[in-house]
Amino acid sequence: MTQATLDLIRELFGVICPCCGRAKNPGHSFCGACYRILPQEMQRALYRKVGNGYEEAYAAAVRYLEL
Repeated sequence: MTQATLDLIRELFGVICPCCGRAKNPGHSFCGACYRILPQEMQRALYRKVGNGYEEAYAAAVRYLEL
């Protein structure tokens, strides 16, 4: 596993939303407010497993939320 993947897993189980800084639940990619902004297709993609598309889904969601 790469360092980038390990960092992503650490962030996934953190308690701070990476996009807005609000509290989030461990195991969730984003806080509820940021998650609800995402289109349904992006929301579904965030349920992919690490190593099986999650990294790409997460990166796309972050780009979308930063707009």
